[in-house]
Amino acid sequence: MTVAEAIARLTRPLTAEEIEWKVISTKNGQTTIAPFIDARAVMARLDEAFGPFGWQVRYTPAQVGDEHGVIASIAIKNPETGEWVEKQDGSGATDMEPFKGGISGALKRAAVAWGIGRELYRYPRILIEGEHRYIPRAVLERLAKLPEAVAQGKPLPEVVRLNEKGETVKR
Repeated sequence: MTVAEAIARLTRPLTAEEIEWKVISTKNGQTTIAPFIDARAVMARLDEAFGPFGWQVRYTPAQVGDEHGVIASIAIKNPETGEWVEKQDGSGATDMEPFKGGISGALKRAAVAWGIGRELYRYPRILIEGEHRYIPRAVLERLAKLPEAVAQGKPLPEVVRLNEKGETVKR
């Protein structure tokens, strides 16, 4: 496999199956959600592009002032030269499972440095009417079409407002 082929596999747009959604905030009668990729999907994408022996990750504790976190360094073996190339990024501890969450967050951020899931930053802001603890199934079903629209470069609004049935709400 050439470097170009491996990078194309690595950076191809995420599919609906690779994307998860999480509640970011609930206030003023609405819920804001955002897409993300989990650490297992990052590892699967690296395996797909470079094979299980063609990449590695190293974690290093980090501290800035009173804040503690972790730096993830993803090294990839160039399939043409065998040279290892590394990119890194970091994350602080998370509210839930602080240690595990910090490691996972650092891995996902380092993956973005390699181009995995970078398109998630182009997604519209998604607002759901009502304050929801969990994302309604109908909303998730509606959002399953969004990755393909983003991958095709279709114009999207900055904000998408939905009701709990997944229907567009006009303001």
